[in-house]
Amino acid sequence: MLPALRGAIGQMAFGSVGQDRVHVFGEVPAVAGIPDLVAVRFDEEAIRARKAAGVLPLATESEVRIAQEAATPCTASELAQRVGLSADYLRRVVLPGLQDSGWLERDGPYFQRTRTALDVGQRVVTVEAKLRDWRRAFSQAKRQGRSADAAYIAVPAATARLMGADLEAIASRGIGVISVGPPAQKPRVLIRPVRIPSATTRVGRMLLAERALALHLQGHTEGQVSPVFGWVLPEDFRP
Repeated sequence: MLPALRGAIGQMAFGSVGQDRVHVFGEVPAVAGIPDLVAVRFDEEAIRARKAAGVLPLATESEVRIAQEAATPCTASELAQRVGLSADYLRRVVLPGLQDSGWLERDGPYFQRTRTALDVGQRVVTVEAKLRDWRRAFSQAKRQGRSADAAYIAVPAATARLMGADLEAIASRGIGVISVGPPAQKPRVLIRPVRIPSATTRVGRMLLAERALALHLQGHTEGQVSPVFGWVLPEDFRP
């Protein structure tokens, strides 16, 4: 099911405008859970500017929060208070790392985000796929309301037919639904998701975009996949 979604999610969730900038990734940790698929429309100009300036992708939620708070000059103590870290740890470990990676510059006691530390995620969409347990997929998709502009669940066409009136309840919560048919058929969007307010996703969507960018720059589309006792489950048997 996931291969079919990978090939279709760009058109289904982003339309034809800018689809060439959409990249799809698996196993990218979000602030809550790991969505089955993350589709990101990158700002390619921002990526090129960052490469030229040596600005590296952010890796943690704390780094994202600091980068966002430092849009205006802040002292280390102010940043520590805002992101919930000790001032000592921030000064010794976090701030030097963000300076080395091109995100922050220092002027006396003040730290500020550099002009070349640009956001790269123009739109972020997550998909939770399940063969039968659509309720679990729905629960997981709701959690991605902290990390994406829109969230979908995807189920086989046979499962979608059994959902019946529950589709209306899902729609009322703003989650999109994709029906995946036989291999010869393209997945179909049964319900369009509601765009999640940017204030809700401010940190989470940037974190997903940064982690996806790190994979993209390495030429990867998958994060770390943990084997089950040394054996990776075949695609058809994954939940």
